[in-house]
Amino acid sequence: MRLRSKLDRLPSFKAMDRPFRVHEHVMVCCATVLVFLAVLALRFWLDTYLNGTFPYVTFFPAVLLVGFVFGVGPGALMAVLGGLASWYFFIPPYFSFEVSLSTTIAMLLYCFVVITDLGLTALMMRAYRAEKLARAEVEMLAEQQEVMARELDHRLKNVFATINAIISLSQRHASDVPGFSQALRERLNAMARSNLLLRGLRPGDEATVQSVIAQSLEPFDKRGTARIELHGPAISVSGQAVVLLSLILHELGTNAVKYGAFSVQDGQIRIDWKVDGSENEKHLEIRWQERGGPCPKPQDDGEGGFGSVLVRKVIGAVRGSATLRFPPEGAVADLMIPLSAITPKQTEVNDGHIAA
Repeated sequence: MRLRSKLDRLPSFKAMDRPFRVHEHVMVCCATVLVFLAVLALRFWLDTYLNGTFPYVTFFPAVLLVGFVFGVGPGALMAVLGGLASWYFFIPPYFSFEVSLSTTIAMLLYCFVVITDLGLTALMMRAYRAEKLARAEVEMLAEQQEVMARELDHRLKNVFATINAIISLSQRHASDVPGFSQALRERLNAMARSNLLLRGLRPGDEATVQSVIAQSLEPFDKRGTARIELHGPAISVSGQAVVLLSLILHELGTNAVKYGAFSVQDGQIRIDWKVDGSENEKHLEIRWQERGGPCPKPQDDGEGGFGSVLVRKVIGAVRGSATLRFPPEGAVADLMIPLSAITPKQTEVNDGHIAA
């Protein structure tokens, strides 16, 4: 890791992620020229010991060093400067660019070596960049997997908390074991349908209030009839809110089947929803209104039956409120839910817990 961090600070490796700016190009070129002058001075000093041999001895490593540190472009500049200096100062006849068989062979050899060096440097840097991108992608996938694992743990916790609350409340209102098991099965099926709705979404799609309502009330709606009217804007909801809304709507639908509009052939239900409230405290308002069913029986001032209790508990889990009224025309339920608690921006809604 230390070696990688040091390599990433080199100009050549930085340029792989972001091209040089103008002033950076100027600085790199100036640095290349300074390196050239230094190795040229070193070659002049060594000439006393080399006796006119090895004209490129200091330029080969300089080309490799500049190409590795500053990039292939500056390395090519270093190769051109070094080749011309070697030809002019250290290949006979000295201090001229005379072309002969010997100088041609010497220059061809020099070009072959420096091109090979720069080509291998470019391949090495490309391989390093590919490895770096692959490593970053693996790290990103590992991070996404960790996030998904935490999300799954959180959702499982929410699901079990909801199931535990349903079981606890069902026990309080159950008169016999078959009735208890049947009611529990229906409510768990409602939760299952909400999860199927989420799984059926394509990548990039979002569940909406309308899709949740339609999915939740599908078991109660007879084909070929228009017993359910839906009116409201497209509002996206989070995954946990889908489960909670499905439970609420299932309870309202079950009560309508037993006592309300769905218990007769001509009964109808109208559901309206809208967003209301101030800019900082927006909330979703849903009105459930039944028509054409039998006259509702007056409710006690207490909590009421299990359906009413569950609706209040579920909506209370997201800091919302529910008002149930029973005028002669049909049952009316007014639900108010904070918009921040159900939008997909939050991964969960107040931990999704329902107090039993």
